[in-house]
Amino acid sequence: MKLFFCKVDGGNFGDDMNEWFWDALFPDYRRLAPEATMFGIGSILWRDNLAGHARVVVMGSGSGYGVIPNRIPDNTGIGFVRGPRTARLLGLERDAAITDPAAMVSTLAEFQDVRSSGDVVFVPHVGTAKLPLGWGRLTARAGVRFVSPAQDARAVIAAIAGARLVLAESLHGAIIADAFRVPWVPLAISPTFNAHKWFDWSESLETEIGFEEFLGGLKTARALAARLRRLGGRGTGAQERKPRVAGTHVAPAFSQDAKQSARKWVAKLAPVVEAMLVRDLLRARKARHFLSPDTVLRQRQSQITARIAEVGDRLTAEGARPRAIAARG
Repeated sequence: MKLFFCKVDGGNFGDDMNEWFWDALFPDYRRLAPEATMFGIGSILWRDNLAGHARVVVMGSGSGYGVIPNRIPDNTGIGFVRGPRTARLLGLERDAAITDPAAMVSTLAEFQDVRSSGDVVFVPHVGTAKLPLGWGRLTARAGVRFVSPAQDARAVIAAIAGARLVLAESLHGAIIADAFRVPWVPLAISPTFNAHKWFDWSESLETEIGFEEFLGGLKTARALAARLRRLGGRGTGAQERKPRVAGTHVAPAFSQDAKQSARKWVAKLAPVVEAMLVRDLLRARKARHFLSPDTVLRQRQSQITARIAEVGDRLTAEGARPRAIAARG
């Protein structure tokens, strides 16, 4: 099978880890069903991504962006999906959901002897990390270690695994921390923060979460300014205006112009934004932290191992039959 995952300009460890993760976890996948494409880690289950493949096998992917089809295409087989929200959106049974495959990273041989740093680690979303701010400077003021999600995936995972607390806007920052039993605090920094992905994953681990909101005053002021511009007929360009098509929309689509505008806005207010982020990080360090139940995590890891074996056996036995894989408990 070929492997499909999101490739972010400049890199994003939660996506980039697909390149080597599956060779360790499912080493036979490359020789199986050569006409098929395996969808791996990431919020990639949307209409445009699923189109154009002769056959798709989903191994733990989730929803979160784009238009989600109300049912899976006929050429798509489900090994498992990330969480119950994704399963519902695709019209699948609950047992099609296990959890994010990245939960298995703590079982891989190369991460069994990670050195503990005792650091409080901050991992922003890759989009937030691209904002023109002095991340190293401001995180040092807050007494936390900045870990860029654009760094080498193995280095990011090791930094998270060795931490004593992870402050994460990056979903996979929290997933990796949870896998290594490091407490984590979910942060909502960007105005485009996607809570759906987080709930999809946290519900898969039977864990109720809440978010620490960052930059609250600035977000409110910017939203008000945008509303005033709309009322004045000037528009904001913040969101793509495209015809809606059949399916479920779980997150708005923001144009590149809107993202560039946000970066310019942050650059103009950089000293204020940085001061607010220092304050918010200091607060987040003391906030309620989360960790999924040990028994639930271990159960999900066992389920993923079993499901991978089942998918491998079926593909081996059934060859290129397009409906060879079906979700089973």
